[in-house]
Amino acid sequence: MSVDFIAQPQASFRIGDFLKQSFGEPSWTEFRAAVAFVKRSGTKHIRDPLEAFSKRGGVVKISAGIDAGGTSAEGLTDLLRAVGDRGNVFVFKNANSSTFHPKIYLFKNKRAAEIIVGSGNLTEGGLFTNYEASFLMRLDLAKSGHSKLLSTVVQALDSWSTPTKGLCYLLDAAFLEKLVLKGHVPDEVQAWGDEKVATEDQKTRDPGIFVRHSVRSAPKAPKSAAGAGGEDLEVEDGREANEGPVVVMPPTVRGRDGTHSVFLMTLQNTDVGVGQTTKGTSRRSPEIFIPLISRDYDPKFWGWPDLFVADPNWAGPIDGDGRGKMDRTGVMVRLGGATVPVNMWYNPDKRDLRLRSEQMRSAGAVGDILYVERSDKKSGFAYYVNVIPLTSAQHSAYLARCTEAVRNSKKRWGYL
Repeated sequence: MSVDFIAQPQASFRIGDFLKQSFGEPSWTEFRAAVAFVKRSGTKHIRDPLEAFSKRGGVVKISAGIDAGGTSAEGLTDLLRAVGDRGNVFVFKNANSSTFHPKIYLFKNKRAAEIIVGSGNLTEGGLFTNYEASFLMRLDLAKSGHSKLLSTVVQALDSWSTPTKGLCYLLDAAFLEKLVLKGHVPDEVQAWGDEKVATEDQKTRDPGIFVRHSVRSAPKAPKSAAGAGGEDLEVEDGREANEGPVVVMPPTVRGRDGTHSVFLMTLQNTDVGVGQTTKGTSRRSPEIFIPLISRDYDPKFWGWPDLFVADPNWAGPIDGDGRGKMDRTGVMVRLGGATVPVNMWYNPDKRDLRLRSEQMRSAGAVGDILYVERSDKKSGFAYYVNVIPLTSAQHSAYLARCTEAVRNSKKRWGYL
């Protein structure tokens, strides 16, 4: 048996390197894993090679813990998309005080196996930048001792990937949605609060005792691996089970450049009210009002102006850029399990960008937060839309990201 010790982050060959290299090795026919935490910060590095491994016929079974808010909806979504209907992802949770905490990665075929057992979760920290310790074992299955060891490992992995009511469930999109709604799996904004974003209290605690030391960074993940969930707002490892999710006030959106993945906005009566309802009066058009200041902060997010078409019948005023009424019609949006068309339009008279959709207007109430996420362009819709209710446990975390005010309005907004 060949055994190597991997001490991250200083090791030249880290867990993430092992996974990416092994997914590309054509001799491997099966991948098994059991990890306590899964985050998009980690899955963005391995989603594409995992998908390629699965598509070429590799058997995939992954078991993930969902204790302590350590696994995110985005991370699990990445795994589901990567394996498709070709492999299986399981979630494991014991409702007593026990925490599902293994970190095992296994590649095998009929002749050989390679296994990492250590402390690294499926997060960027666990794969690359945290201080982790792991053993990499290379087994020759023609040797009885090696085969017996593999059988012991597989037996444990099987016990954590056997559907058992109240303990272990096979994951699919519908069950993931249920886990999110029940509060078992946070999104990465709600869980945001690891060592990458310390609170002011943490920054000033015990000044002069501990100082920052640089470590070798993780490799740059391909842009395609960010999926549909946008920027990585990860909670890394290191929190005990009784600490629970941490919500940290993030930095403001000012000063950031480039195209973002998610837009957030608090809804007001103009967005979700119906206006006049007395007999003989007109009902307000079903429109969500996007302030021009937020449209212009990241115009590419909205496809402005490239995906908008000038209204040939417009005879009203022209703005300073020489534009009159502009329309982007038939924008497909995923909302509440259905894909619906939304019409976007702007004219200089109104001083805002409007999203016309009865489904969107009906989904929210005053004080709720509109969540608009650009899709990965592979899903049959341009945006994924959700409404975070004022009463939701996630509301405070999203509200913390709505850092920008609108003049003469209670409306607030922000980008991720």
